[in-house]
Amino acid sequence: MAQYKKDVDPLFRYRSWLEEKRGQQVSSTYSGDDLASHSIPVPVYDGTLLGFVKEVQKGSLLDRNYVYVYTRYRMKTPKDERETIAKVTIRNMEVLTGVLSKYVYGGMTKGYLWPQAVEEGIFLAILEKFKELFDLWDQPAGNQGIQE
Repeated sequence: MAQYKKDVDPLFRYRSWLEEKRGQQVSSTYSGDDLASHSIPVPVYDGTLLGFVKEVQKGSLLDRNYVYVYTRYRMKTPKDERETIAKVTIRNMEVLTGVLSKYVYGGMTKGYLWPQAVEEGIFLAILEKFKELFDLWDQPAGNQGIQE
């Protein structure tokens, strides 16, 4: 828990921005002077989104084997991801890092994934679940992990 907390704490400063931007578009396509007619589209991301992704990349939350988490929990859609995230306990926190890894690693090659994670509320759901688990774990000695 201490390692997760160390890596996740800096991400909480993005929580209000993620709440505000859920359901909204956070990227656009660069279209310079007649550029669209003879070149490929270039995505332009919100600076805060890029800051969030860079902050995630600094820590040890990412897992290149996230595909196994998706297979084990049969997640295929953002709805499946949100439902699975909601059920996470201290015993299966690899779901949170797996979903986070899919979007952060995948967004490096598929430009739509980072904005999709914000619009669908995936990044926000992950942070809220981490907060819930940290709050549960930070109870007085002997009560850790016990839900009231």
